[in-house]
Amino acid sequence: MQVVKKAVLIASDKSGSGKSLFTIFLSRYFTLNQKSVLPFKCGPDYIDTLHLKYATGNNAYNLDTVLINKEKLKHNFLLKLNSYDMAIIEGVMGFYDGIDYKTFAGSTYEVAKLLNLPVLFILDASSTSFTIASRIKGLISLGGNINVAGVVLNNVGSKKHEKMLINAIEYHTDLKVFGAIPKMKDLVLLSRHLGIYTAFEVEENLYDNIVNTFLNYVDVEKIFENIDYIYDEVAIENKTKTKDKKAYIAFDEAFNFYYQDNIDFLEENGFQVINFSPLKDELPENPDFIYFGGGYPELYAEQLSKNNKLKNYIKEASKKGVPILAECGGMMFLSNGIKVKNEFFEMCKVFDVNVEMTEKRQALGYVDITSLKHTDLFEEGENFIGHEFHYSKIKECNEDYVFKIKKITDNSVNYDGFVKFKTLASYTHFHFLSDNCIIKNIIRGGC
Repeated sequence: MQVVKKAVLIASDKSGSGKSLFTIFLSRYFTLNQKSVLPFKCGPDYIDTLHLKYATGNNAYNLDTVLINKEKLKHNFLLKLNSYDMAIIEGVMGFYDGIDYKTFAGSTYEVAKLLNLPVLFILDASSTSFTIASRIKGLISLGGNINVAGVVLNNVGSKKHEKMLINAIEYHTDLKVFGAIPKMKDLVLLSRHLGIYTAFEVEENLYDNIVNTFLNYVDVEKIFENIDYIYDEVAIENKTKTKDKKAYIAFDEAFNFYYQDNIDFLEENGFQVINFSPLKDELPENPDFIYFGGGYPELYAEQLSKNNKLKNYIKEASKKGVPILAECGGMMFLSNGIKVKNEFFEMCKVFDVNVEMTEKRQALGYVDITSLKHTDLFEEGENFIGHEFHYSKIKECNEDYVFKIKKITDNSVNYDGFVKFKTLASYTHFHFLSDNCIIKNIIRGGC
C-alpha cells in the first residue's frame, strides 16, 4: 500500500551555504507546529544530528551510503518514517561530493536518488546575480533523475539583489524560490577544528531564534505544499529483545559523537542503554558493555585527568574482560594521556600510547580496514569499513596496531587500533549496521 507523507532533503552546491541552520529552522518550525519530525543527516556527521535531535525532540539518524548497505539504508529509512509525519534531511558538503567523481557514491545526490526525496537547494547568493541560474541548472542536470522542490537563497545583499536572483532563476528554470535570507552576522553556528559547536554549547533559545528570524524571509507553507513524499509502506518490525544486559555510554560535553543507529542496535540486542558522564567522574555499575564515542576530550583534558576514580575503574574493567569500545576521542581517553599545547594530561592508561593535539588535521574520510592479527574480537585478515576525522596523533606507541587502514579516496595506507582483553580502541568510528563483525563480536560473542 502506498503512503503519502512529507519529506525534504536540504542540499547545496558547496559547504558553508547554510544547510545546517536551514535544516534546524525547518525541523524546529514544524515541530513547534505540532508535526512529528524525523530528522536525518547525510554522511557520517554526528554533530549536526545532535542539533537536530534537540531541535525536534526526536532522535536523528545518519543516511550514509558508504557505511551502510543501500537496500538496508532505504528499508530502515522508510521503516522509521512510518511513525512520523515528515522527514527532514540535511545534506553533506556539495550535492555531488562523495568518494567517486564518476558515480558520486557517498554523496547527497546518491541519497536523494536512492530514496527519491524532494530536494530543496539552499544557495549562497553572495557575489553573484544571474549566474545563479546556471548553478541550479548544473545541479539538476549533472546526475539527473532527481525531484527538485524549489530553491531558497541565502546571504542576499538587498531587495534589488533578491529581485535579480529570482528573475534569473524563474526565467531560466521552472523552479520556484521559496525564500531569500539576507546576510546575517549575528545568527551563526560557531565552529572549531571538528566542525560547528555541539548542541551542548549553544544558547538554549538558539533554535527558536532561528525560527523567529527565518520566518521573516521564507515561505514555509509553500515549502510544505511542495514536498509530498509517496512510498510503499514497510511493515513495522519488532526487533527488541528483553533488556537483560547493561550498556553504559559516555555522554557529556567531552564525549557525544555517536550514530543513533548504534544506540538502537544495542537496545535491539537486549541492552538497557545508560548514559554516564566521565566529566562528573560517574562510574558504570555492573556493565556488560562500555562505549566511549568521539568528542572533544582535549577541551576538558585537565578535568578528565583529575577523575582518578573513573580512570582506575576503566583500567580494571578492561583487565577483567568487560567489553569496551573507544572511538577517536574515546581512544584518547584510554591512552596514557593527551598533550595539549605544552601540557600533558594523564588519562586511563589502558593502552601504552601517548596522544598529542596538533593544529593540523591528521585524517578525514572513509577507510577500508584489514585486521592484522587474530584477537577475541576478529580474525586476522577480516575487512571492515569505517570513518575517521581527527586533529590529534599518536606521538609515542608501545602497543601493536591491529588495523591496516586504506583511505578509500586515495588508497593511502596507515595503521590504527589497539586491542587488550575485550577492549578495542581506535581512531576509526564504526557504524553498527555496517557489514562487519566487530561490534557483534564485542557485544554478543559472534556474528
